[in-house]
Amino acid sequence: MGTNKTEHYGLHQWVPEDDFLRTDFNENFEKLDSALYTAEQNLRTDLTGDVQQLNTALDTLERELRADHDADITQMEAALSTAQQTLRSEFNTSIQQVNTTLASVQALAQGRANIVFGTYTGDGAESRTIDLGATIKWLLLLPQNGDPGNFRGGLAAPNYPAKYTDARIHILINGTAFQVFLKSDDGIITNMDTQVYYYLAAI
Repeated sequence: MGTNKTEHYGLHQWVPEDDFLRTDFNENFEKLDSALYTAEQNLRTDLTGDVQQLNTALDTLERELRADHDADITQMEAALSTAQQTLRSEFNTSIQQVNTTLASVQALAQGRANIVFGTYTGDGAESRTIDLGATIKWLLLLPQNGDPGNFRGGLAAPNYPAKYTDARIHILINGTAFQVFLKSDDGIITNMDTQVYYYLAAI
């Protein structure tokens, strides 16, 4: 039997004078086997606990990440929906503004007058009608020499004839035509024979 024992497990230790007994060796091996097995079990238990804690922590983290992700997705969808509604509203407003502008331009275009230039040579008739084929908005008439004095020309519009008095009209507009006159006694000579006249008309 060994004279001495190890500090922690009490294993046999021999001195030169001791006898080597099989029972001492078996006892040492049993103690070592038991200690190793206990250490293994403890390590396994600790490792299992650590793994479980790690799995729990990972599950918690996954749930938190999933919740954060779902919240982010919800916020993103709400932001996208708001942005989409805002863009749709702004687009509709822009379309309405464009339509309003186009309608205004169309109205202006429809109301715009075309200016035409023309000439005629007086034939000496007391009254003469010249049809332009479109409604006349106003008409400016001048003789070729450019002097509208003495009732040789003037500016007229529907319901606003060029006249000296109601009885002395020298340019009269009737729808698509204008009427000129030659009344020498009254000094009205917008249809003097062989006289060339120029006119600008808004139609």
